Amino acid sequence: MIKLIWSKIIQWVWDYNRNLRNRDSIELAVRPLGSVDIEGLTFNIMSAQGGTIVQIRTYDHKADQTRTITHVIPEGDDVATAIGHIVSMELLRS
Repeated sequence: MIKLIWSKIIQWVWDYNRNLRNRDSIELAVRPLGSVDIEGLTFNIMSAQGGTIVQIRTYDHKADQTRTITHVIPEGDDVATAIGHIVSMELLRS
């Protein structure tokens, strides 16, 4: 019985090692949703009654902190210009 179990383990290890050496597939790294792997700005834009909400998230590697700032663009303002100003301001801040 021990010889049978031992031979199965050896066969599994042999197959496992052989498959690792001859692997032709590409591995993809999967990161959790919402995690930031590079320094930069991540922003979400949501429409709401009375305007548009812009939420900007930055990650500071030194402090290991995620900072989230929410801006509200009132209805009637040019959304593209306002987002451009918000992004410029956040880039200057970081």
